[in-house]
Amino acid sequence: MDAAFTLAWQHAAGQVLPEDLPMAAAELLAAGEDSPALCDLAGRSRGEPTGELEELFREAMAELGVPVPDEALAGRCLLRHLAAGVAEGRLAPKEAAGAAWHGMDEFATELERRFARAAKRLCCADCLVEVEDGDPEAFRAWEQEVSAAADAVAAATDDPRGWTRRR
Repeated sequence: MDAAFTLAWQHAAGQVLPEDLPMAAAELLAAGEDSPALCDLAGRSRGEPTGELEELFREAMAELGVPVPDEALAGRCLLRHLAAGVAEGRLAPKEAAGAAWHGMDEFATELERRFARAAKRLCCADCLVEVEDGDPEAFRAWEQEVSAAADAVAAATDDPRGWTRRR
């Protein structure tokens, strides 16, 4: 996924906080992106008012031709990211479940919804630990269910982004 759009959806999904935007902007600059607002944002500090950081971020994304997704699209992108992490072995199902939240699949495809529901089936970190410690066989079955759902999402050819970068 394009680095600027990845930052946009991660921010919209709450994965990148406003105070982290200056560093993220600096990383985009280092990766070859460039715009006046992006340079300005990269020069700011974490302690700046979050409203100013948010405004500069949106301005930078507009200058780069990258739409800032709404919560629904950001949730789908996060689901795809988590599923790819599980499918590729970078994330354990337990880690993916910890990063997912109930309701994030409201606008998801059926495959994404199946992955989200499987990941959240055990509801919370405490439930996961309880099942993992108390019923290892049930925990392994849950891990297999999440992994299979993640594989299906990762193999899907539809793209939740639905945009073309303008340059």
